[in-house]
Amino acid sequence: MSELDPLDQRIFGLLAENGRMSNLELAGHVGVSEKTVRQRIRRLTERDGMRIGATLARSAARSRLIVLVRAESGQRFAVAHRLSALPEVDEVHMTTGNWELIVMASFNSDSDALTFYVNHVERATGIDDSRSTHIVETISSKTGESAAAFEQFEVRASSAESLPELLDLVCDAATELLGADRVHVSADDSWLTGPDAHSWTKSMRWRGLSSRYVEEIRMMGRDSALTVPNVVRHHQHLFVADAQTDPLFESISHLVASEGYHSWFGMPVRNGDTLRGTLCLYWNGIITYREDLGIRSQELADMLGKHLARFGNEQTDAVPDESELTGAAHDRGATPRA
Repeated sequence: MSELDPLDQRIFGLLAENGRMSNLELAGHVGVSEKTVRQRIRRLTERDGMRIGATLARSAARSRLIVLVRAESGQRFAVAHRLSALPEVDEVHMTTGNWELIVMASFNSDSDALTFYVNHVERATGIDDSRSTHIVETISSKTGESAAAFEQFEVRASSAESLPELLDLVCDAATELLGADRVHVSADDSWLTGPDAHSWTKSMRWRGLSSRYVEEIRMMGRDSALTVPNVVRHHQHLFVADAQTDPLFESISHLVASEGYHSWFGMPVRNGDTLRGTLCLYWNGIITYREDLGIRSQELADMLGKHLARFGNEQTDAVPDESELTGAAHDRGATPRA
């Protein structure tokens, strides 16, 4: 591996601390342009073998259960130790009051939770009475901050005075609130169907992707046989854990490799039953799909769809100037659902 210069070392150090930091954030920290950061990351990845990954302490459980237990006289400790030893049980709390134990457990499905409750609680010795309830959602200060952030996006989107401004706000929200490293958003599908840049540049924005990537995807997207552009064209939902190995991205594998992203999530933007555009999220590392990510991503797409209705066909009214065509507004433009 070649010796890293000071700039490479600073970029590598920041990514080692926070692999989800966007190129724009990195650029602000190290004092260079987003384009320079993108080029340096590509070189670190291709030449020096840098990899940015994601890990989970454990797989997210689909079903979580709280069980309140009243033990038979003298059996409290025995029951607590027996339940805590079961692999499904996360925690057992000894409490005061009517219920002596609170058991928290996680399962792959609701049926597994029911089987656990019947076999290890209802039919178990040493338990006098019990009650159970499923956890629907966990509210914490972090989730509260997320909700407030979405409210702030709603306020800012409501005051957006142009379509490009609205799309830029969505790019900001996708990176800041959803943790995406790259994002593409379009107000229609003209980037796939338009004859030239003048007809589609105004209707989309992207972050973290090169203009070359967007243009090549656009040109390839005219081939209706390609799977991924069809996902965009037909407004389907699709999550791909690793675009560098997934067969759906095989036709553009050279582009995926040059950009260096892995996980990809594309979804339609709607206003009621009206299709308005697409939103695509990219992650530099491999992530696992989570239900909360899907819900929050679709929430952002739905909020965008509502506000797009205010601008109608604005994207076709003006011809972009030369600076907008070279880099699509500071290389922030659009990310096709490639």
